[in-house]
Amino acid sequence: MKTKLSRLIVLALALVAAPLLAQNLLTNGDLSYGDGGWYLWNNPAGPAEVQTKIGEMGLGVDNSEGAKVVVTKLPKDWWGLQLQPPKWLAPDTGYYTLTFKAKGNMPINAVVQGGPPDYRQKESGSFQLTDKWKTFSMTFLADQKGYGLNNVTFHVGLQKGWMQIDDVEIEKAESMDSEWYSKADSRIEWLRKQDFTVEAKPGEKVSVKLVRHAFPFGTALNIHTDNPRDSIENWYKAEAKKLFWYAVSENQFKWPEYEPKKGKLRKDEMYRYVKFTQANGWKLRGHAIMWAHQGYDYDKHYSNPKSAKQCGDLAKYLKARIERDLTEYKGKITEYDVWNEPLHEAYAFNTCGWGILDSAFIWAHRVDPTAKLYINDYNVVAAGETDRYVDLVKGMLDRKVPVHGIGVQCHFGLRPVVPGLIKERLDKLATLGLPIKVTEFDVGDWQVGMNESEEVQAEKFETFIRTAFSHPAVHGIVLWGFWDNRHWVKNGGIVAADGREKPAAKRVYDLWHKEWTTDTTATAGPDGMAKFHGFKGRYKVTVGDKSFDKDVW
Repeated sequence: MKTKLSRLIVLALALVAAPLLAQNLLTNGDLSYGDGGWYLWNNPAGPAEVQTKIGEMGLGVDNSEGAKVVVTKLPKDWWGLQLQPPKWLAPDTGYYTLTFKAKGNMPINAVVQGGPPDYRQKESGSFQLTDKWKTFSMTFLADQKGYGLNNVTFHVGLQKGWMQIDDVEIEKAESMDSEWYSKADSRIEWLRKQDFTVEAKPGEKVSVKLVRHAFPFGTALNIHTDNPRDSIENWYKAEAKKLFWYAVSENQFKWPEYEPKKGKLRKDEMYRYVKFTQANGWKLRGHAIMWAHQGYDYDKHYSNPKSAKQCGDLAKYLKARIERDLTEYKGKITEYDVWNEPLHEAYAFNTCGWGILDSAFIWAHRVDPTAKLYINDYNVVAAGETDRYVDLVKGMLDRKVPVHGIGVQCHFGLRPVVPGLIKERLDKLATLGLPIKVTEFDVGDWQVGMNESEEVQAEKFETFIRTAFSHPAVHGIVLWGFWDNRHWVKNGGIVAADGREKPAAKRVYDLWHKEWTTDTTATAGPDGMAKFHGFKGRYKVTVGDKSFDKDVW
């Protein structure tokens, strides 16, 4: 238990050892001075029902001072209830580490955001609390100096329940600019290439040329028409074929878009994507079977439960949707985002419980055992909400739920692209032993658009793609669109509205077609084998006057 004497002793020791110890930049992180700058913000536009105690004895670690929040009714928006520590001074721009101790029966988000006017979110971490005290941590970049420009808040309105917190600290961290990124090329050489042979006559020359990588690199497509005389659509498809060899339907397979009214299916529109990908030998992802988003009028969809009394209907409708649509597209769609954004769009779980998440995967696997089933969420690599995502997927695997892959949306917004942070988060996800696929990559903010130069955009694209391609757990990268006129971020595409390829498009193309390619010749030895070492993929092989394709996987 904290006492005045113990605090004086700790203070004296701290002064003696100050040069050797890291400095906590947050005042009253142990809540020793009562509320002392702590504050619970409850959004008046849709407030939660909540009970709060701040700075009281018995609520902290070892019964010291701490804070407790009990949520009995959720706020209208998941971010609408925030426990805010005192503001802190960032002595300089750089990396910092937030640590805190907490327990409870609910998840919380730790968020770093800027000051006015937009209070931009800079970093976030998501953690599932248990009934035992545990230490949590998060590394973040404070890119603004000064008081109040790097505020820390704890979002505690994600689920009903209780939480306690104590010993919140912010300390200067080491730089994340490690040697790992500088060795990306050597990792790519080891990961993405392999030895192979081509049979020929002894002494005969053999040429091989990579025509398509085995590693999926694709884009979200937004196809408007099948009209062969539509010049814009023809250009759009040709540009897609130049830059990519893999695809996901951007919106068309989302349930309220695919079936806006019960029984009224837009199959003709979905088959545009099936026909295009099949005609070009691409694989197609289905996005997404279930998304409990409460915007875009999705809350008005017939499947959306208005209360717990309608949870039985949700289960019935979802099971029927899975059985109908996975049967329809079996062999045409090779993998699905079964549940999109379970961490952030938790309305269905808060209303009906989390069991329906497991059920959706089980139903999907029964209908199409050949399809790869993914869970998909954002801020788990582009931001630091990785820990809770790991816990969620691990729990599903422990329950033998057929989760085959981890989808990581990588909407970086206005955040920097930092290879060290990306590696740290991918490494955590990789402990689950599942393939990781980057499902939605872009930079630029959905509200303010692309507010950086085209050259900066190009640098971010190259840095991210090189980072992801060099990580052993990553099994594919998908951009969330490529053309400004069909992109959710204003000017966020790598191709401008007028069709001009931006520097990012050239960087992307050159990486795959100039730097990461294999085009070489070898002579068959006495055993009649020409030996090669090249990127995994499909090759055009020429032996004498004969040419044929060869897959090297």
